[in-house]
Amino acid sequence: AEGLPEAFEEQFGAFRGFVSILLGFMGLGVVVGIAGLGVVSTRAVVERRQQIGVLRAIGYRRGMVQLSFLLEFSFVALLGTAIGVVLGLILGYQAVTDIRAEEANETLRFSVPWLQIIVIISLTYLFSLLATYLPARQASRIYPAEALRYE
Repeated sequence: AEGLPEAFEEQFGAFRGFVSILLGFMGLGVVVGIAGLGVVSTRAVVERRQQIGVLRAIGYRRGMVQLSFLLEFSFVALLGTAIGVVLGLILGYQAVTDIRAEEANETLRFSVPWLQIIVIISLTYLFSLLATYLPARQASRIYPAEALRYE
């Protein structure tokens, strides 16, 4: 015979392990997404070298070029984060609804840990800015004469 608390703890431990694996995959996805944004931003700077030169030639200062790239990359990061959060909330709601219907458990409720989500979004945005700062800085240091030369 096995006691109810021990059986419950064993089942709950397996569930916690599964949730930990999902959180690990989420964290890995965030890291890969930030690294991908850094690569895309570096590539964008290299591919737009002549456009940056034209902007600098018509009077854009270094700070303006850097800010324009940071705003562009921020938009991409925030849009990707928003899509991920919305799809995650929809998937979580559907999972709770399905489990509630399957188990006939009316006490199971869907709740959103807003504080954790806000912390994750803030950290993701901060690291996205860090990953895109160097390419934006590199873009701002391109001299107009060098960028406008044909190769």
